Amino acid sequence: MAKTPTPTNPAEQHNIIGKDTVIEGTLRSSGNVHISGTVNGNVDVQGRTIVMPGGRVDGEVSSTSAEIGGRIQGQVNVKERLVLKSTAVVDGDIRTDKLVIEDGAAFSGRCDMGGGAASNRPARSESSSASSGSKPDSSKSDSEGDRPTRRLGGTPDASRGAASS
Repeated sequence: MAKTPTPTNPAEQHNIIGKDTVIEGTLRSSGNVHISGTVNGNVDVQGRTIVMPGGRVDGEVSSTSAEIGGRIQGQVNVKERLVLKSTAVVDGDIRTDKLVIEDGAAFSGRCDMGGGAASNRPARSESSSASSGSKPDSSKSDSEGDRPTRRLGGTPDASRGAASS
């Protein structure tokens, strides 16, 4: 008796972009994508995106969930959970529902998180949050337009010394 092929679940699809592979243009997938190479363009994934250490994306990343261990130069939109591994370098704005940042990860940009943060609504500006009467965010830089780089982690003694001063 011959077996009939079962439909493939998109979450079970694994697309691998190898270490020496360069993709020019938009990468779209309904399954999971592992990037060890370079994507010069946008990444649009309906599953999970994993950018391995040494992997690079120069463009916007949109995904249901993502784990970043490499470099992203562009906006990151994740509907559910975004993990920045200790080797991650992200230069661009982040929109996600949940964010996990490991010690050593670097992020330069703005972050909008919480319910619906990864939707298509525009990024919140500092002036709009100030005019809406909400409390100012003390982690933002003092000068308009600056996008400070934050290296997360570091030595515990340095943070204790700053807190006790």
